[in-house]
Amino acid sequence: MEIVRSFQSNWIYIAVAAIIGCFSSFHSPMLAGLAVGLAIFCWFRISKVIAPLVLLTSVLFFTMTEWRMPTPLNLTEKQYVTITSSYKQQGDRWAGFAKLPSGEKIYLSYQIQDENQAQAFSNRNWTGNVVEVILMPQPQPLRSHAYEFSFTDYLMSKGASGAFQATHFEVVGNREELSWKLAARVSQWRQTIHSAIVRRIPEALQDEILSLTIGDRSLGDQDTNRLYQKLGLSHLFAISGLHIALLTGAIYYLLLQLNVRLRTIYLLLLLLVPVYMLLAGGAPSVVRASLMVWIITFLLFFKKKVDPSDLLAIVLVLTISYFPFYLLQPGYQLSFLAVFSLIYSNQLLQTTSFWLSAFLTTVICQLAVLPIILLHFQQVSVISLLVNVLAIPLFTFVILPSSFFYAICAQLPFEWVPFITSYSYLREQLQVLFIWIAAIPFSVWTPPAINSIFLVVVVLVIFVFLLWERKAFISLLVVFILAVGWQAFPRVNSDATLSFLYVGQGDSTLIEFPYRKKTVLIDAGGVTQFAKEPWQQRNSYEIGRSIVTPYLRSKGITTIDIFILTHADADHTEGAEEILEDFLVKQVIVPKEITELEELAAVVEVAKKKNIPILELAEPLQISTAQATLYLLPVPGSYQGNDSSIVSVVDIYNVKTVLPGDLEEGGEGTMAAMHPEILADATVLKLGHHGSKTSTTESWLELLSPKLAIGSAGKDNRYGHPHISVLERLELAEIPYFGTHQKGTIALSITKEGTLQMKP
Repeated sequence: MEIVRSFQSNWIYIAVAAIIGCFSSFHSPMLAGLAVGLAIFCWFRISKVIAPLVLLTSVLFFTMTEWRMPTPLNLTEKQYVTITSSYKQQGDRWAGFAKLPSGEKIYLSYQIQDENQAQAFSNRNWTGNVVEVILMPQPQPLRSHAYEFSFTDYLMSKGASGAFQATHFEVVGNREELSWKLAARVSQWRQTIHSAIVRRIPEALQDEILSLTIGDRSLGDQDTNRLYQKLGLSHLFAISGLHIALLTGAIYYLLLQLNVRLRTIYLLLLLLVPVYMLLAGGAPSVVRASLMVWIITFLLFFKKKVDPSDLLAIVLVLTISYFPFYLLQPGYQLSFLAVFSLIYSNQLLQTTSFWLSAFLTTVICQLAVLPIILLHFQQVSVISLLVNVLAIPLFTFVILPSSFFYAICAQLPFEWVPFITSYSYLREQLQVLFIWIAAIPFSVWTPPAINSIFLVVVVLVIFVFLLWERKAFISLLVVFILAVGWQAFPRVNSDATLSFLYVGQGDSTLIEFPYRKKTVLIDAGGVTQFAKEPWQQRNSYEIGRSIVTPYLRSKGITTIDIFILTHADADHTEGAEEILEDFLVKQVIVPKEITELEELAAVVEVAKKKNIPILELAEPLQISTAQATLYLLPVPGSYQGNDSSIVSVVDIYNVKTVLPGDLEEGGEGTMAAMHPEILADATVLKLGHHGSKTSTTESWLELLSPKLAIGSAGKDNRYGHPHISVLERLELAEIPYFGTHQKGTIALSITKEGTLQMKP
């Protein structure tokens, strides 16, 4: 009995020990030292029974995770795989997770051959299908920087042993085991619900109703997702604990009004909650919430009680026992951390005012999940503290009930969708309001990035310790001081930074002046798009938003003083539209005559919409601060493509860097004749036109005589950039060379002593 009492209100320590054990396997066994520290704390402050169990739990979960760690596979021969319920078709590409006969999970993709096959694929319920495939390893692109989406980390979070492309794809049967049949049936239900909603509900509401009722984001709109993220409302528009609690509460109240016996209600909930968990897609937050409701209902059925903190800790231990890789998924991390913060702040939330309670709930959740949000998304919504006070009651009493109501209406055997026009108009006006609020300046905080998980742990430990000791004011003060100092650091840093971003076969360069006096972005990368049939269309990959935006946010950059587009080629300008949308850009500078080109139409449109001035550069321009000077040199004459590229020369602490865009031999000769004194004696040269053989001529190198050359080209690009002749010229001139195709993004720092260093 004494041992049982020792566990009461102390399961949290067992849960933390389990987390430490898993992360010791994911990252480094050195993290196990945290378990030792936790055990020592428990020995002196909590219980001498709990302390050794903390160490045992940590070792147990480390061993279990090591045993289940995916082993990289090299599969090239014919295989028979079973498709799981996680798959998606987009245009001419089908992709999903499949299981091998040995039990390993792999990521599988297939290029659909024609329109008929695309239609057949989209109509098929793939869950439980056995498919004969011939596999080849899916080549993994070179990761640009630490803040770009990592496909390798994504595979790990799903417990997958690798990614493969199928060159042959043929269905040969179905799995007959009960578990697979159940999974296939649930998948079929989801498809039926999806089809009915798409058929009967207005298009503007389809994604919201699908995501809120069955967790289906296949119709997700990227602009809407970014809007909710900026407002801090994403948690409301994805199935989570609030949804499960409201749904089960509504069922409980309805059955109670129908005079159904209490024990019968509990039994029905015990049956319905697992079904809905599967129907809703089984996301980590859904699993957590469903398990909690199920256990609470089970205990109520037997008239037992359990401490809420113990319940949540037990659910955490159960879920990571089943699948430790949940811990790597942001949704799981945010879900548990938010609920833990509310449970341990229960006394603070006890108020008779609904609005005050809603505000405090938002503040506590935001502070609790702050390090995790910054780690994954590089920014956090400031305005969400107020927006949630408005959004939570709207969501609770209007949006969520309406979504379930119309989802049910769509399944009826007859046409009945009452008041749908009025509700559509209401949601449209709410969306207009959300967009207006999101446009308020300084609505998000974007601090310089956390460079290691160690710093996240330190901040969490400080905050949790102080809060645990009931020193709420001190803990908030500590967080505030850290935040202000963190944000101010670039403004007191005398170093300058040049970042040559890896954007594949494209170009983008970031210049940060000393003390962040100026932030200059030159080009924003892009991908050349080829015409496709309607059935082949996919959501296009946005280099600006996928690579450039997260890198700038990792620097704490929200304002771009000067955005230069050297010329109109897509591999330099396609990402510009997204940059203009995501940042406060003070001025865009382009070569003259290119704003009328079709390639710049979207950029010009966004710039006009946001009142961003566009300067068509006709004469040399000099921009100076106390420590640096930027020269922008246009090529005279009418626009001629590559040879009309704006040449940027930045001199910081007497370290001169020349950035010639896609200038080729003719343009280099013109520049050398017009501005020899500005170009001469360079320290760093960025190779023109990605290292093409038509650029970086001997005479150009002789004039500039750089100490270092940087090239921007795609890994294994089809153009053969940088060309062997250029590399030979560099070698002959004894100029060291580094390429983004080799290292990813290359960052150089310049100290006030004029020292040039390559940053890790």
